[in-house]
Amino acid sequence: MNIIDTRSNITFNNDKKGIVRNISLFDLKGVDYTIPKENFTDIVFQSVPSIEFFQEKELLINKNIYTMGPSSKRFLLRNGFDSICPSTPGSRELNKLIANSENNKFLIVKGKDGLSEVFNYLNKSCYFVKEVSCYERVKFDDYDDVKKSFLKADAIIFSSTYGVKIFFEEIYSPQVKASLFGISKRIISYIANFGCEAKFIDYFSNNIKESIQKSI
Repeated sequence: MNIIDTRSNITFNNDKKGIVRNISLFDLKGVDYTIPKENFTDIVFQSVPSIEFFQEKELLINKNIYTMGPSSKRFLLRNGFDSICPSTPGSRELNKLIANSENNKFLIVKGKDGLSEVFNYLNKSCYFVKEVSCYERVKFDDYDDVKKSFLKADAIIFSSTYGVKIFFEEIYSPQVKASLFGISKRIISYIANFGCEAKFIDYFSNNIKESIQKSI
């Protein structure tokens, strides 16, 4: 079975090599940012790239650190820091974990144009919260080299709405016969906007190939 994962190379799970082929639809690059001069008690990383491009790792010492899910938790551990993450990845579940914090000051680290659900939740709950964007996603100049691979795919996994948008703008054609999968309800709903059906896939399943085969 030919399975393509469209997430960025940085966030691709090496455990999936040999089972899933990674064809990223965009590049990542760091951007200039300034950390507010506050004594933050809690740092929230919204993605693996936010960890990769966050330069001030020394600020994590003796802080409460949160990540969105298992991938970002594992990636941060490689940098020597543990974190708290929800068992089900996503902003909603993370908000539940931080709901009982008292007198804490939060810094959210994310990508440019990334989701602000955690920030909005903390702000509405009257917590002190700031956010910085330390990277951005950049489209490739063209996608001619990868179009043939998608034509041969049996299944395509999307981990972001940005990847979905690029796929339908640059790659999709009626000749693409692959089943589409999203790792969240938000992504599945976004795919539906393009007139296609997608199914949910647990990206952290012990046997992702078997899960996809059962869904097709």
